[in-house]
Amino acid sequence: GVTAITAVSPAISARQEDTAVAVANVVMFGTLAMLAYPYLAHHILAADSHRIGMFLGLAVHDTSQAIGSALTYSNVYSDEVVLKVAAITKLSRNLCLAAVVPWLTYLNVRAETKDDEGKEEELEGKKSAGGKSVLAYVPPFVAGFCAMAVLRSVGDVSLESQGLALGLLEAHQWRQVVSFVGNDLGSTWLLGTAMAAVGLNTDAAALKGVGYRPFVVGFAGSAVVAGTGCAATLALTSLFL
Repeated sequence: GVTAITAVSPAISARQEDTAVAVANVVMFGTLAMLAYPYLAHHILAADSHRIGMFLGLAVHDTSQAIGSALTYSNVYSDEVVLKVAAITKLSRNLCLAAVVPWLTYLNVRAETKDDEGKEEELEGKKSAGGKSVLAYVPPFVAGFCAMAVLRSVGDVSLESQGLALGLLEAHQWRQVVSFVGNDLGSTWLLGTAMAAVGLNTDAAALKGVGYRPFVVGFAGSAVVAGTGCAATLALTSLFL
């Protein structure tokens, strides 16, 4: 999604115009997918919660769009499992940025300097520019997701073993906190605010003068991603569920 584009662009020395077109493609086709895929998946995947959640997490480009599509499905069909599976699937994909971006940086620096013998200072400068910590490529929302998942797991385990969640809260109190933070505050207010922000940041003017060819390529890429996501969903759920 947009996070991957903004992270990879400096790594491969992408032009600003190319980055803008890539973002425009993600916004356009990701938004269409967010609106259409929840209803298509319900019929194509036979209302199977795990398959639909995995498909939405794999097939929709941007994280906000993937979560938005899963939230749409959950609200329309009253299925919270889809939202949880989609979130885990998409954020697991995002973790791969921590490995992919440094690798692409290395390949780009190597390609740019392969024929430049005697330019050691330039090579070192480029390596330094691309030599960020791996953690710098992990989106903050992924770190937050992992932190909340660990906190929830620790709370559940401590509740079962000690009778108090985190050593502080009784069972009914812990359920109230989880429900408020996860459902009311998180899924309803914070996620709704994030989706509104995505809409406000969508700049139609960025699409002017680009031409249709980049969007034909974007459409083809989106179709491939959707097909691959559907095939992977069917294969993985058949093997492990």
